[in-house]
Amino acid sequence: MKLDLYARTSTKDQNVDLQMDLLREYCKRNDFEIASETYDQESGTIELKDRKKFQDLLNHPKGDALLIFKLDRITRNFDSLTLIEKHFRDNWDNYKLICTDMPIDLKTAVGRLMFRNLMVINCFEPEQMKERQKPAIERAKKEGKFKGRPKGLKNKINRSKENV
Repeated sequence: MKLDLYARTSTKDQNVDLQMDLLREYCKRNDFEIASETYDQESGTIELKDRKKFQDLLNHPKGDALLIFKLDRITRNFDSLTLIEKHFRDNWDNYKLICTDMPIDLKTAVGRLMFRNLMVINCFEPEQMKERQKPAIERAKKEGKFKGRPKGLKNKINRSKENV
């Protein structure tokens, strides 16, 4: 079986080398051939429709399956959860999703239930973190300790992502 390897980090400051090494090891250990390697350096909270490299991989697969290290490497966005499940469920006979740390089977009701539950937890995590941070940020603002992101930084971040 030929696999498309996919790794994702949330920022440009992180690197995907460890994930890719583990994916390559998994292929070697299981006698899978590597068809392609793709990586993103974008937050998992960004909707999948806005992640060009991932969309290209889904629309033009080179292998028989997509191999990921962990489920949260695909997405941490609730709106994308249904999209990704539907894509793989509809294409399961031709293009499967394989995760190194757990079995995935989107052809069965139990498999879809397990996938959905695990993905919901992955999407819940960053939302909960933001909720926990919000009161502390508000307090820091009142005390003059938090000034927010420097003006123009958001645009610089977005422009740097376009160059990835």
